Amino acid sequence: MRLPLLLLTLFWAATVPAEIIHLTHIKGYSHNGQALQQLDQLLFDTASGQILAPTAENLKGARVVDGQGQVVLPGLHDAHGHILNYGLSRLKVDLRGFQSLSDTVAQATQYAAENQDLPWIVGRGWNQVLWPGKAFPSRHDLDQISTEKPIWLERIDGHAGWANSKALELAGINRDTAKGNDLILKDAEGIPTGILIDNAMYAVDRLVPAITPEMKVKAMKLALNDLAAAGLTFVHDAGIGGDSHRIFTDLATKEQLPIRVYAMLASGDPLFVELLGQGQLNIENRFMVRSVKLMIDGALGSYGAIMHEPYSDKPEMRGAYVQTPAQIEQLLDSVVQANFQANVHAIGDRGNTEVIDLLARPAMKSSELRHRVEHAQILRLSDIAKFKQHNLIASMQPTHATSDMNMAEDRVGPERIKGAYAWQKLIQAGVVIASGSDFPVELINPFHGLHAAVTRQNHQNQPIGGWYPEENMTVAQALQTFTINAAYAAHAESFSGSLEVGKQADFIVIDQDIFEIKPQDIWKTQVLQTWVSGQPVYER
Repeated sequence: MRLPLLLLTLFWAATVPAEIIHLTHIKGYSHNGQALQQLDQLLFDTASGQILAPTAENLKGARVVDGQGQVVLPGLHDAHGHILNYGLSRLKVDLRGFQSLSDTVAQATQYAAENQDLPWIVGRGWNQVLWPGKAFPSRHDLDQISTEKPIWLERIDGHAGWANSKALELAGINRDTAKGNDLILKDAEGIPTGILIDNAMYAVDRLVPAITPEMKVKAMKLALNDLAAAGLTFVHDAGIGGDSHRIFTDLATKEQLPIRVYAMLASGDPLFVELLGQGQLNIENRFMVRSVKLMIDGALGSYGAIMHEPYSDKPEMRGAYVQTPAQIEQLLDSVVQANFQANVHAIGDRGNTEVIDLLARPAMKSSELRHRVEHAQILRLSDIAKFKQHNLIASMQPTHATSDMNMAEDRVGPERIKGAYAWQKLIQAGVVIASGSDFPVELINPFHGLHAAVTRQNHQNQPIGGWYPEENMTVAQALQTFTINAAYAAHAESFSGSLEVGKQADFIVIDQDIFEIKPQDIWKTQVLQTWVSGQPVYER
């Protein structure tokens, strides 16, 4: 399929000359929050980056570009990702997707052999749910690689870590020190297995050699370029610390941010109080800070999500708090006092109930600040209506459903699953859903998320008909959640999220029409070009 020829000629330079471009003969789709709009042209000013009305005055002197029938969408948002972590994952051993323990260990072994100069072997991405038996691994598996060099591998969701014996020794974790700590998994004799859950991970995390500032900048730039190539023009970074704040500010000030970043201050960061005290920040609508990330519980896969009733497949467990309701309540008061939006991670049904009730307090000013529940993964049916009642946004990740469908019902049982990943129930209740991926937990490709939202199937079209297909979104609904809804969730709908006159010309050119192809093929969509503020930032 050919690209618009004139657009190609513009890519020789870092920026397009200041002019008005009239992109004609396109198949454009945009959702304004009320209905899907179809466009056959797009007029924009490359100097201001603004979309213009096709009036006679604006068309006069515009450069006409024949779009040759290409499909154009608004630049996509990811409403929940971790930019620095994704970039750093590019510099570590990647264990994502391996279908057995032996293959996972083999990948780590190869990485260790190729990086013998490193003092630690560090990585992320393993997922025991994909392995035969679905059992957690142990320190003995990693001791095959080395008993002299510490090894520390985070689970794909970041809520569990896998250590070898050397790493446990350095962290001071043994039979005696692990007594009474349910977040340190132990064998029948009470000896730590090497699996640490949520807060217990800190004992090892604190020992991993520090990442240099230069490495962080390199990782950030790698990530931003990858995100632009995936068709993302706007990412909500779910929890930044002082280092990321400084890097983003520097890049934005130097006009080196290729995409827009809406950052949530991490409430657990040592510089949180200082950063919150600095107030809201907006650098040319490229780097924006006006929200805070809080976190009540862990993840479903590692039994860290906190539940009203015990897990169906582990009756002795109900999950654990990362931040207690009392801690979150105190933090929320300071967040609202600073006029910041609160975005609270909640996965288990009890975690969601407690977060919703905290955010529902009149002092929270949610209609003004647009507080969000990040993930809103397992909900009591009675809690769904509270989102609309209290003007709360559900920030959800469609690919979590298709990644978790092989274990979610095992964890919560046939009744609680009715409120799990309940997109259509929320939509019908009038709730705003903002979609993302939670990368690097999931891949950054937003078309994987669109596909999961519409089909609730994996890439092999399984299960037939979709997993609980009554919760499927339509293609229009899915696009809405990845564009205008996500913009609303970032207080950015005045300039982003749709291809409307007066907004910024953030758009992508793709290789197939997601409204006409089989839904099962949406994930195969390729991004041909990405434009931000009327300027090209990626060409395939």
